[in-house]
Amino acid sequence: MDKRSDVVIIGAGLAGYCAALSAAEQGASVVLVEKEAAPGGSSIVSGGSFAFAQTELQARSGIDDSTSQLLAELEALAGGHGDVSLMREYCRSQASALQWLAGMGVQFRKVSLGSNMSVPRSHTTDPRQVFDALGARVAETPSIDLRTGTSVRRLLREGEKVVGVAVESAGATSQLRADRGVVLATGGFARNRELIAKFSPIMAMADPAGGAGNVGDGLLMAWALGADLCDMAFLNATFGMATRRYGASRDQQELEQPLLRHAMYLGAIVVNTEGMRFCDESASYKKIGENCLSQAGQIGFQIFDQAIMDLSEVNPSAHDFAGAHAKGHVVSAPSLVELASLLGVDAGRLCGTVSRYNADVATGTDSLLGRRSLSVGYGAMRPIDRPPFYAIPSRTSILATYCGVRVNERMEVIDVFGNAIPGLFAAGEVTGGFHGAGYMSGTALGKAAIFGRIAGLSAASN
Repeated sequence: MDKRSDVVIIGAGLAGYCAALSAAEQGASVVLVEKEAAPGGSSIVSGGSFAFAQTELQARSGIDDSTSQLLAELEALAGGHGDVSLMREYCRSQASALQWLAGMGVQFRKVSLGSNMSVPRSHTTDPRQVFDALGARVAETPSIDLRTGTSVRRLLREGEKVVGVAVESAGATSQLRADRGVVLATGGFARNRELIAKFSPIMAMADPAGGAGNVGDGLLMAWALGADLCDMAFLNATFGMATRRYGASRDQQELEQPLLRHAMYLGAIVVNTEGMRFCDESASYKKIGENCLSQAGQIGFQIFDQAIMDLSEVNPSAHDFAGAHAKGHVVSAPSLVELASLLGVDAGRLCGTVSRYNADVATGTDSLLGRRSLSVGYGAMRPIDRPPFYAIPSRTSILATYCGVRVNERMEVIDVFGNAIPGLFAAGEVTGGFHGAGYMSGTALGKAAIFGRIAGLSAASN
């Protein structure tokens, strides 16, 4: 049955939820469409961190940070390729977004250090708690009609304006008309190897991860209408994922839920199957991931000791080494020799690698790869010398794609001629332009929330 509403939002991940709630706050009627059986997308299986700066939680932890420092780092990471207006909007809107999320019942646990951060600014959450809180608000908002198991096939146009979507549910087709606007919040295309290979053949070697529905359908529908794309050349993957049991082939024993663990940002080193380090472990997990793809078997082992294991914590989940160990995804042994045997790594080389690294830690200079800190100049390197010893077999995975359709500060989708496509908005992972050439931990969820709210507000006022 066809339906008419003010706003139609495609995708019930974090960006979609934030867009729906924000549009409803403006008095708009909303249909929120999700093709999977349950909402969440990639957001609900993420590490659960939001990059915010100059917050009360940071101040309570004695962390000195500012929005100007965040902006400067985002611009530097983008390498001249990102849309600075989007970065500025992120920094302008992040404080109100944090307050809004907290008002919705989202619980922020603590602040931790993430990739490409000069200071700790990952505000950690439990992703499922985030969706429980926002989902409860969606359910109690009568002007929001959430429809799961409903796939959008095409965007509908009258003249130049997008006026709705064609959908399919339980084998039946219908139209959802939008009087004010349609918001794309469909996520990326991490599960579409063919599309990944089109933009970055080497990244097609990475394991697929993220939301099961992230196949790029929203991007393709917008592209078909002439939407411009950006940041596609910087499509990159994430190191630190366990997507299947160690020792299994690509098609065997895939984990029901991939595990992301980053012991290297607490002091671990990363070695290949020869027991040799191949990267500066303080670098972005994107850069480490790219390097890992050129190693034998496309695998790296995060090697650490009991002192680092003692730093394990449930939130952020990327630091939950004890939990991963309990699930059998961390290999442990009383000595490095025994650990090497379990991993199938040359024991002599692994012991030599760790010995050299520990000597360098003592002098403060990494003589092999130039590491100077835990991450981007923050935190001192730690020796790996307290048994037992641990290894996290880690691969490079496409968890999110960080590129997509071009948008402006109102989240209007921009076509290849630089004009806004009337009636079409987008937010979250389906968009490009914000990250440019680099990525900071927590900005994926951060931009989903911040720009999701803006997309909902813009569509409702269109």
